[in-house]
Amino acid sequence: MEGNSKKRKVKRDIEKLPHKNGGGINGSSSLLAPISSSVLRATDELSKSYRESKPYKHGVLSNFCANGFLEQVLDEVKQNSKVKFKESDLFKMYQSIDLGNLTDDSELAQKMPSLIQLKHALYSIEFRSFMEKVASLEPGTLTDQVDCAANCHTTGCHLLCHDDVIGNRKISYILYLTDPTTEWTDADGGRLELYESVVEEVKAEHDGKVKRIPKPFPCKTLLPTFNSLAYFVVTPGESFHSVQEVFCDRPRLSIQGKLYSHSLFSLQ
Repeated sequence: MEGNSKKRKVKRDIEKLPHKNGGGINGSSSLLAPISSSVLRATDELSKSYRESKPYKHGVLSNFCANGFLEQVLDEVKQNSKVKFKESDLFKMYQSIDLGNLTDDSELAQKMPSLIQLKHALYSIEFRSFMEKVASLEPGTLTDQVDCAANCHTTGCHLLCHDDVIGNRKISYILYLTDPTTEWTDADGGRLELYESVVEEVKAEHDGKVKRIPKPFPCKTLLPTFNSLAYFVVTPGESFHSVQEVFCDRPRLSIQGKLYSHSLFSLQ
């Protein structure tokens, strides 16, 4: 009974949040209330921009959340996070909140209703349908599997070049929670870097299969601008990206996540 009471309380807290700028595609779903209706209405424009992007198909959704909403999320993350340093041969960063393992009835979730509402919006069938249209995927491609976390890159933190290909990953996204009161600049570092790929010389150990590798330097970079969401379809040998080392003493906060498909990647 106590668990059910907690769930009802979280639900009430979420419902009390302001639903700004309408909600859903054409204002049809309160689940999508955190997301700006102007973004959700721009499907055709965003899809065209995505298809024409280089070095591989990717997109940026500017002013992603409704006015004032992401500031609430940022405040909740800052007030309730307990960061854990993680380092490997690929990355150096701090992870604060694993949303995939954060249940609605947990004590931590009750302290962060805006973040929980955002998680539900990002993995709702309505938003998945929106992303399928924008990224030219077949309807029903994406599942409701939740995989996202609040991460922090501080001075010296980075992520080396890789293509994100693991299992059924289909779309990678990064929603930036950098300080909205101070503009992030080139001098701060921490840019998302995108790479062109080239065909590596076919070797005997590859069984004659073509292998693509990234070029040595990125050909496009994106600033981690507050309330922007960068995304791309995960593609073997193509979706190479990295995070430039952070040079400033301000945290590069973000929510990084994946949307999954029902099946493993296969060449068309």
